[in-house]
Amino acid sequence: MPRLSIVHNGKEIISATLDIANHPKTINELLRANKVKALTINRGDYYMFKVPVRVGAEKPEASFKEGDIAFDYMGGWLIVFLKNATYPVKANFIGKVESKVAELKPGTETIILFLP
Repeated sequence: MPRLSIVHNGKEIISATLDIANHPKTINELLRANKVKALTINRGDYYMFKVPVRVGAEKPEASFKEGDIAFDYMGGWLIVFLKNATYPVKANFIGKVESKVAELKPGTETIILFLP
């Protein structure tokens, strides 16, 4: 099963499994990106990370649960939900966090690894 790892200062701060069975187009495009540097945007209910990936809608949703990972296909944002929340636009649910999510300050530079 494909994985996502978000790293800061050489330490993994978020680990997640990616749902390739239900969202193959989105996950395969993210896997092609392989490694992305991104700044953290904290919106209170979720973290956002800009990734250079373009895909269309793939079973989009608006409501997400704590620990869900989604991809905003319209804006190119990877979203990690810190609590149950409604996202302003529909996004592709792509996976689930496996570990406790570390606190990140806005503007924190991270490396996002998409692992097969």
